Parts: sequence; structure tokens; C-alpha cells
Amino acid sequence: MQKKADSSQAAQLLRPVETQRASAAIYEQVKGLILDGQLKPGDRLPSERALMDLMGRSRPTIREALRMLERDGFIHTVPGGSGAVVQQPSTDLVVQSLDAMLQVGKVSLMELGEFRMQNDVTVARWAAQRRTQSDIDALKSILDQMEQCIQAKDWEGFLALDPEFHCQLAYAGKNTVAAIMSRVLSQLSDPVTRGTFRTQREGDSEQQAKSILDMHHRIFDAVCQGCPQRAEEEMAVHIQTFVDDNR
Repeated sequence: MQKKADSSQAAQLLRPVETQRASAAIYEQVKGLILDGQLKPGDRLPSERALMDLMGRSRPTIREALRMLERDGFIHTVPGGSGAVVQQPSTDLVVQSLDAMLQVGKVSLMELGEFRMQNDVTVARWAAQRRTQSDIDALKSILDQMEQCIQAKDWEGFLALDPEFHCQLAYAGKNTVAAIMSRVLSQLSDPVTRGTFRTQREGDSEQQAKSILDMHHRIFDAVCQGCPQRAEEEMAVHIQTFVDDNR
């Protein structure tokens, strides 16, 4: 297990800021250190007082920079703590931004489906080419759990597992960027699918869940058998069905 650094390491990396937009400059400096890996998740920044001395700036400027860093998910401020803690970057802010654009009509369902068609179809091809036995086992476990949810008519549990299948498929494709995009797109598509389930009859929900699971199984079978072309075709059918079902 990697040993986490205390605030003294961060203090050695930070430099005074000489600009009128000091809070933004401090934000960029700390963000750069996090993205470069010099500051890692779990590392602690110096206290506000120490940052004031290190950066040569006032408390309001330091607090504004910390607020910006926390807003964007780079740090977490611990009440009463001696310094903010670096966080693992997540996709939440990307999802929130895209979700807001989808809700106000700046991103249409058709555009979302069109992009997923490109991303997810490629992911399915890579998964069929690059999957390992542990990937197959993980995908099979998700499908088994989805089957159990259908039997129990647990639609919330089923819908929570749906994006996990797509994300696990992306992990099997061994491309980090595709895995990140798949998680973002799955999270963005999730409320759309949930909305459809909430507004339809119980029998229709069960039929739709079985249809989704059947398409997942077809994709899974193509991946297991190492058939990239068939994996692409099955995924294309799945994404088109998502668009058609949620018009």
C-alpha cells in the first residue's frame, strides 16, 4: 500500500503567485500538480494559514482557490481539519454538465444515441478482441444478477446493473479513454431509461428488462467467442433499441 504524503510534500511543491487573478492561478497550479501525479489522492494540502504564507496571498484569495478546486472535484475540505485532501478525479462533473444540456435541449436524445453508437460499438469490438477470462467472469456475474432482479421484479436493482454491464465491457476492451467515456455515457443514459420504466405498466417493464438482458447476452456471447464483427452488430442493435424505446 502506497504511503500517503502529509502537507509538507505539497508545501515543497507550491510557489508564490504574482498575478491579479491570484485565485485562478493558485487553482491552476494545484490542479496541475494533481493531474501530473505529484499530488496524489489522499495527500493533504497545507492549512489555509500555511497556504497564505507559501503563496503570498490573502485568506479570501486562498479560500476562493480552494472552493474552485473542491467544486471541480480535485480536493475535499475536511471541516476542522488541518488542510484539504486531494481526491480521485471522477466523471461526475462531466455527467452533470451533459445532463443539464440534455434537459434544456442543447443535447438531444438522438445525438446521445448517435455518439453511443460509435463509442459502444467500438468498445464491443475491442472487448471481443482483448477480453480475458476475468473479464468474462465479471460480465457473467453482472448478467446473472440482472436475471435475479428480473425474477424478483426489482427494477431499481436491474437499472443499476445495466450501466455496469457497459462499463465492464469497456474495461474488457483495455482502453482507458473508452472506459471513461462509457461510464459517462452510461450515467447520462441511465435517467432516460429510468424515466421510461417509471411511466409504463409493470408488464411492460418486465418485457423491456427481458429484452435488454437478451441483447446483453447476445453481446456477451459474441465477446466470449471472440467475434468482433458480431459483437459490433449486436451492440448496434442494442443502442438503436435504446433510442427507439426512449423517443
